[in-house]
Amino acid sequence: MESPDVFVLTRVHWQFFGTLTFKKEKMPERHRIGMYFATLRTVARKLRVFFPDLPWCLRQETGEQFGRRHLHFLLTGLPRTNVNRTTCFFIMHAWEKHGGGMARVRVFDDTLNGVGYVSKCLGTVPDGRDVYESAKFAHGPSQLMLSSGLERVLVGLDHVTERRLAQ
Repeated sequence: MESPDVFVLTRVHWQFFGTLTFKKEKMPERHRIGMYFATLRTVARKLRVFFPDLPWCLRQETGEQFGRRHLHFLLTGLPRTNVNRTTCFFIMHAWEKHGGGMARVRVFDDTLNGVGYVSKCLGTVPDGRDVYESAKFAHGPSQLMLSSGLERVLVGLDHVTERRLAQ
């Protein structure tokens, strides 16, 4: 049975998937979330997107091996011309500029469906890019944070679905 989170997330055309770590192990949660918001505000400002409209999904997670907190995110709503590796590097740089640790950001693979992307098992992608991490994104006790921009996108998708069903 598919989780409700996965069902909702697969309805969105995502542009980026990322994993963000922290330099310091002990840090208040509000500070962690603040760093994420600051990073996205920097990206939105640079790419001329209104931050409150930016659709994103964030999940905090504790690492299995060392128990360190880190974040996984899905992001969309940026201009199509900016969906490229350069923007990935810009997002990573913005994270580090705001005090974050290591960042991995990838262009979301549009050829895979959302469920396949967030729930695939280790080793199913030849080069192994973030497969293990993306598999954990949709499993276990989910603490997803959805932006108000994403909620508006999902409401819009619901209206499209309702119109199709009414026809």
